[in-house]
Amino acid sequence: MREAAGILGVTPGRVRALVTSGYLPASKISDRWLLEHGAVVRRQHEDPARGRPFTPRNAWALLMLASGEFSGELNPSVRSRLKRALRQEGLERLRPRLGGRARALPYRTHPGEAPYLLEDPLLVRSGISAAAEQGLGLVSGREADGYIAANDLEMFVKNHALAPAVQAEANVRLRVVPDEAWPLLVSRIVAPKAAVALDLSEDPDARSAQAGRQVLRELDQTWKE
Repeated sequence: MREAAGILGVTPGRVRALVTSGYLPASKISDRWLLEHGAVVRRQHEDPARGRPFTPRNAWALLMLASGEFSGELNPSVRSRLKRALRQEGLERLRPRLGGRARALPYRTHPGEAPYLLEDPLLVRSGISAAAEQGLGLVSGREADGYIAANDLEMFVKNHALAPAVQAEANVRLRVVPDEAWPLLVSRIVAPKAAVALDLSEDPDARSAQAGRQVLRELDQTWKE
């Protein structure tokens, strides 16, 4: 925490708040928080003046709008504001404001267990675990990446015997969605295309990250036409 605070020029308390709110990925081993250096550096270079973070529900509404599939109820003024943000900013520039959609937690499990995680109806697949459904030409190995409701996290971890891990040793990434926003994802198997692309673009694997960024550019282009 102190090292990250020094890089960002904020207090350790502020770093802790960024972690707990999902804006900085981290894992907790015993009583210590371990942060990804790359995520801290990205945060350092983000422009905080681009606007306030979206609420979890509005973050998901925006991602669904960007994917061309939002069909839920949405206040007309909110819908208009989200569409304007997509036209004027685009997904890549909006990335810093979308962190509240979920809090990413790394875990470790036996490689043979990963396929069973992906078949669990509590998990909404994303990142590399959803790349095939999005036609991105990427193949997932023995790993799992997906969104899960905060209320289901404890049971899911127990059912699949997951152990907290540092990012370098993790083969499971659970993206914990606040319960207030989860109704927008209920009954889904795969996350919206924009969410999958965002998650891929942050993948340590260069090929996955490139594919994710390409999809983000394509989605942004549809809002400029």
